[in-house]
Amino acid sequence: MRKFFVAIFLLGCLEAFALEVDYRLSLRGGLIMPDGKVDVMMGQKDHWIPAAGGEFAVSFAPKWQSMQEWNNARIGVALSYWKLNCEKIGADDIMGHAIAPYVFAEIPLYKRDHFELGLRPGIGCSFITKTYYNTVLPEQIYTHLNYPNVNRSVGSVFNYYFPEALYFYFPIDKGWTVGLTAGWYHMSNGSIIQPNSGYNIFTGELAVRYKPSVVSDQDSEKETKTKEYSLEKLRANKCEIEFAFSGAPRQVYYRDQQTFFCSEMQVAAYWRAHRIFRLGGGIDVFYDGAYIDRVSYFGKTYLKGASRKDCWRIGVSVQPEFVMGYLTAGFHFGVYLYDPVKNREVSKDDKEAHTALWENGTMPKKGIFYAYDPIKAGSAGYPDGWLYTQIALRYRLPHHLFVHAVMKAHLTKVEFVAFGLGVYL
Repeated sequence: MRKFFVAIFLLGCLEAFALEVDYRLSLRGGLIMPDGKVDVMMGQKDHWIPAAGGEFAVSFAPKWQSMQEWNNARIGVALSYWKLNCEKIGADDIMGHAIAPYVFAEIPLYKRDHFELGLRPGIGCSFITKTYYNTVLPEQIYTHLNYPNVNRSVGSVFNYYFPEALYFYFPIDKGWTVGLTAGWYHMSNGSIIQPNSGYNIFTGELAVRYKPSVVSDQDSEKETKTKEYSLEKLRANKCEIEFAFSGAPRQVYYRDQQTFFCSEMQVAAYWRAHRIFRLGGGIDVFYDGAYIDRVSYFGKTYLKGASRKDCWRIGVSVQPEFVMGYLTAGFHFGVYLYDPVKNREVSKDDKEAHTALWENGTMPKKGIFYAYDPIKAGSAGYPDGWLYTQIALRYRLPHHLFVHAVMKAHLTKVEFVAFGLGVYL
């Protein structure tokens, strides 16, 4: 009963401090992308596995100038439910269910009286009921992943959750709206605990949204002028320079349970092309403690002959970023210029090169750009490749400081998720 009254109080606060509050209930169905683990462990290689779920969300329109600049965008919180396998193939119970709370923004791209098209980016966490560690038998743990009825894709109950969607709203009558959504949803733990290939789910969604009170455009315009962000000084500078540092732990091989420290130092310059967009470029310096000649508890040498200098990588990246008030969200695309470990990474599918490296110590000489499998990049036994991608979130604080979160990946494979601090000029 106490939780019920707390929920009513929070909803009342939303009504008091927002122009409008709406509630959304949706059902979704989709397919989990095959990645060589999730499909094989279910008994069918290259098979897309059906998944289904639902969601309850509450969103509201803050009285902030930054929201008006995004076409009167809304922000909200949601709770998702997933059943991660909806067909009777393989071991039906090893993928389990997931609960995912997250925050999101609804950004209208095209808006008319009877139609709205927009984006719904979000970020949160997911809690998955079935992992490697509660599906494997005690006598089989830390042996190998090829046992039947074992989850090879998820190593922890806690995972990060990245829901990204395109939505269509069709208002029908007196605050009621029907919605259709197409989205991509990712769950993984950022390599904190292995195994960690995670899930990539592509879905369609049917939703019903209800807005208890509809505010007229005239009243809305009058209300929004009562509270504005003090951003003019921040926006006055066309060019911005930022220094950021972040760090995180990560595992590479699930059997040895060894955890290594990763970090990133970044220097970037941005041109503020618009109030809601900036374009930049930067130099990224990465340190990954896993890239050493180490022997695991199971006698597995990860990189033959590697030394501490192989832990460093330097790259340059293009950094388009969106700006919402003091928050920036960017998608970075980079190329390694200094990558000493690349010559010690050969694909396990290339038997000749693999034998030459491990038996004769003969390393291939790779340039900045070279051929590799981008889909398998970052997976065990495959090179990371020359391309890296990042999703970066930054929130500015007083005294020219900001907090920083970054997810570094090689396309579909996340290398680490790190958190840190930075300064801006």
